[in-house]
Amino acid sequence: MNELVIMHDEKVVTTSLKVAEVFDKKHQHVMEAIRKLTVENSTVKKMFVEDSYLNSRNQSFPMFYMNRDGFTLLAMGFTGSKAMEFKLKYIEAFNRMEQALKEKQATPFKLPQNYHEALLQLAEQVEINEANQPKVDYYDEFLNNKGLITTTLIAKQYGMSAVELNKFLHAKGVIYKESGKKAWVLYANYAGLGLADYEEYAPNERTIRKTLKWTAKGERFIRDLLAEEGIKTNTQLAEEVALSEPEIEYDGPYFSASEIAWQLRLPNEWVKIIGELANREHLKPIFNDQNIFCRKTFDEYGRLRWEYTKYGARKIEAAINEELSKNVGKVKGRMIQDDESI
Repeated sequence: MNELVIMHDEKVVTTSLKVAEVFDKKHQHVMEAIRKLTVENSTVKKMFVEDSYLNSRNQSFPMFYMNRDGFTLLAMGFTGSKAMEFKLKYIEAFNRMEQALKEKQATPFKLPQNYHEALLQLAEQVEINEANQPKVDYYDEFLNNKGLITTTLIAKQYGMSAVELNKFLHAKGVIYKESGKKAWVLYANYAGLGLADYEEYAPNERTIRKTLKWTAKGERFIRDLLAEEGIKTNTQLAEEVALSEPEIEYDGPYFSASEIAWQLRLPNEWVKIIGELANREHLKPIFNDQNIFCRKTFDEYGRLRWEYTKYGARKIEAAINEELSKNVGKVKGRMIQDDESI
């Protein structure tokens, strides 16, 4: 467990490979979790840098470097006593490395003693400035963006829409809408706490609107409010499902999304909807290849494919009936007979 963190491009970072090793997870699952985090938020993307590594057979595979903030976001969904122990060790390692870097940077500048040394030092500084320019541009862009997070991004981590999360915050007395305006505004008692800021945008030439976005402190505040109500992130719920699954070996049939749609006499467009319902119901395994509801496979072209057990198919059928009951009614066909027992 040596070298939890390393120096890379003059930054204190760790890697997806090391996280997978320390937390005893498959590297591909850690990679998938990182990609989910970086899908829709430019601020989160900047916490991770994709690179590659060579395995023992000299084959190249993707990996990620991540800074302290990236690791914190990723590890947020890792639960259990062991996970907490490793998180604390990582934080300690980041602290030590960052302190060492500060001490190194605090070393007094040595003045050149002659013309030759001055030229060498100038050439070295020019080279350093050129190498650091991308980093300067990166931090300028980050500061200009203020590092703000949309309500939509926070809501998606809980399987909610922005509308639902805004209603929750309004019910909690955190935000409200001014009369005749569309934008949400913080109540006065929260306005000066550094929880959020407003960004202006112009939907057309004559209109300027502002939208409420959250700081990192504001996101933590929202997470705490949701936690008080027992509302958990998708990752936390999925881990609980995985941990609570019975330790049994499933030897029954598996059904693809298209097979489920066909047996329930649904049109082809439902194949995609079935995948979305499986995500909503947290049927798909995150850190394993299979669970009691679903398994991960690949087709002949190497594309990811999900197949469902009869238990998973039953849950999907119930979710489909719930959707259809809003407009049409129950599914006519029965996928799994009720007299089947686990």
